[in-house]
Amino acid sequence: MRRGAVAPILGGPCPLNGLLAARPCVTLVAMVLLRRAVLAVALTTSCTTFQRTAELEATDDAAPPSVPDAAPDVDAPAPLDAGPTEAGDASNEDKRVFVTSDAWNGIMGGVSGADTRCVAAADRAALGGDWIAWISADGKHALARITHEGPYVRLDGARVVRNRTQLASGVLAVAIELTESGAAVTENRHVWTGTRENGTIFADCNNWSTDNAVTFGTIGALDRRDRTWTDNGGPGPGFRNWGCQTKARLYCFEL
Repeated sequence: MRRGAVAPILGGPCPLNGLLAARPCVTLVAMVLLRRAVLAVALTTSCTTFQRTAELEATDDAAPPSVPDAAPDVDAPAPLDAGPTEAGDASNEDKRVFVTSDAWNGIMGGVSGADTRCVAAADRAALGGDWIAWISADGKHALARITHEGPYVRLDGARVVRNRTQLASGVLAVAIELTESGAAVTENRHVWTGTRENGTIFADCNNWSTDNAVTFGTIGALDRRDRTWTDNGGPGPGFRNWGCQTKARLYCFEL
């Protein structure tokens, strides 16, 4: 090798004949190295792009994620039971029933006089509504006088009967033992009815016009839910009904 020359770089001589002569050689080396760096970056970018493309294709080929079934439409109404419910036929309005806080002997002025007593009791308690007594007389049956089909509830909201059919069955859901003020009766549980368990007329103190002890009327027991709620069978052996001198309350039904 000649003095003043360097080893061939990248296949060609690079004379060093001073600073000015060396500058083209350095420039050439720098350009070659720069080209190699650019090529390496390009290759790296191409590989990365190819890898991402492959991953995306693999993802597209995979099974789609499961999607849960759509939730039911919350605005859709639930099916309703068209039959009567525990509280009675939903198409009918609840009506109320109570037992009077006052008691009377057999002189009440007939069926209309008994009705007047129920109205007066409801008015004192500011209950509103139209009221009649559960009472029979003068050929009028108590059940036939009840024009509302049901249900009937006590003043505390407890259901007494679902409908008139149950009312005539002799079986109540709860006893009618709350007065017009909503208070429970604690004494004198006798109630004038003049009515058998099926809602028909029985003994009526001569149309509720006498307090004679040897004239009789039918009484129910307000703390009972079986047939004795309207006909308790009399005071004892030999007496099927009660003497009309007895003091008893009234059942009052809303129309």
